[in-house]
Amino acid sequence: MIRVQLSDNQRRELENFRRQASSKDSEKALMVLMNAEGKSPPEIARLLKRHPHTVRDWIKRYIAYGIKGFNRKYSPGRPKEKRKKLMEYIETIISDSPLMHGFEEEAWTVLLITHAARRDLNIEVSKDTVLRALKDMGYTYKRSAKKFIKKRPIEKKSM
Repeated sequence: MIRVQLSDNQRRELENFRRQASSKDSEKALMVLMNAEGKSPPEIARLLKRHPHTVRDWIKRYIAYGIKGFNRKYSPGRPKEKRKKLMEYIETIISDSPLMHGFEEEAWTVLLITHAARRDLNIEVSKDTVLRALKDMGYTYKRSAKKFIKKRPIEKKSM
């Protein structure tokens, strides 16, 4: 069973952290404080309505890294593999007219790029994914119509 032993200084540090931190980070500190008071991870999990593995994980992180262990170093979510493929594809088609790719439009739109990606890459991407990819690539678009400037290649933002 995991049991944290806290010095008075560590306890004060965790209590101060709880007052200053967001509710999620405050809860992590509370888990450690409750464990130091003698509560087991399953008891803490039941009281805070969390899974015991979650409680154990945050206690172990505190033991290994202190308060810095409460910080996440990554953003949770799906890997950007699909967006990378999409960005490579956009780079190859964006200077061409959609007419050259079998579409009846004269300018690329976000929706048109999603259709082209589905057809040519056989991947489903949302309009938001296309918008994020364009932003990551430094492209701008005319927001109200969600179209690129007609008959002109898209220019990258200067940094």
